[in-house]
Amino acid sequence: MGIEDENPVSTEDRADYEPYVNRPEIKPKGRVINIHQTSKNKMVIYKPASFDEVREISDEVKSRRAVIVNMEKLDKDSAKRVLDFMSGSIYALNGTVKKIGPGIFIFAPDNVDISGTAIEESFQEKSFLLK
Repeated sequence: MGIEDENPVSTEDRADYEPYVNRPEIKPKGRVINIHQTSKNKMVIYKPASFDEVREISDEVKSRRAVIVNMEKLDKDSAKRVLDFMSGSIYALNGTVKKIGPGIFIFAPDNVDISGTAIEESFQEKSFLLK
């Protein structure tokens, strides 16, 4: 029919060629994050002896760590000052404050969710029974 090649390729000529290997395109890699390698959230516990330690406590929250502060050692005025300072810091950082016991508070940044009211309710019930 006239469709044939003018110079047919013999099997001897085909041996000189390397076989064609289909190689996939090398695509630029995006940022891949393994969800199982996330950093652990840390919680720090403080039992301040004076108001002077409040800046250190606030810096921990600023570093996105939850902080439990036990103010049982402090006198009433110093404890109130610490609570006022930390409440202002938490407000500025969009965090949360929860009372978890008499003189014990948790200050958490916005990346930490604190849930549950059983602790607060149990203290309220105990204080009601003691009155």
